[in-house]
Amino acid sequence: MARKELMPSARTYADVVKNTGRCEEFLRTWITGVVAGLNEVDEETARKILKKSGEDCCKIFLKVHGYDLSGRDLDSLIELLDRSPSAGCWKEDDDTIIYEFKSERCECTLVEKKMVKLSPILCSACFTNWLAYMFSTVTKKKVKAELIESLATGASKCAFIIKLI
Repeated sequence: MARKELMPSARTYADVVKNTGRCEEFLRTWITGVVAGLNEVDEETARKILKKSGEDCCKIFLKVHGYDLSGRDLDSLIELLDRSPSAGCWKEDDDTIIYEFKSERCECTLVEKKMVKLSPILCSACFTNWLAYMFSTVTKKKVKAELIESLATGASKCAFIIKLI
C-alpha cells in the first residue's frame, strides 16, 4: 500500500473532548492517573514530580487569604499560621518548626472535588512542597518539610515538621 500525503486537521482530540462536554471527565481521569502513578515511585521522586504543584497551590492559598509574605520573618509567619483556632505552629528549636491543623475533612481541593482519593502521598509529596515554599520564601533558606501524621494516615489532625537547612 502506498503512503498518502497527510493533510493537517483543524479539529483536534481536545476539540472533541470539549465539544462532547467531557473536559471534567478527562481532567479527573488524567489527574487520577497521575496520582496513581505517584504511588508507584519512591517518595523523593513523588516530591520532585509534585514540587511545582505544591508551590503553586501555596501561592493560590496566599492570594485567596490575602497573605503577603514579603516583609515577613520566620516569627511573624509562625504567628500568622498559629492564629487560627484549628491550627498550631511553633518552633521546636532554631531550625525546626512544627505545623499542625485539624479539620473535619481533607483540605485538598483535589480530594474535595473527588478528583483523587485521600492518600498519604498527597500529604508527604505535595503539601510538604507547599510548606517548603512558604517557609523558604520567608527565611531565604532551603527547607525540608516532612509529614508526621494526617487524616490520610488515619490521624485526627495533620502535622508536619519543617526543617530549615
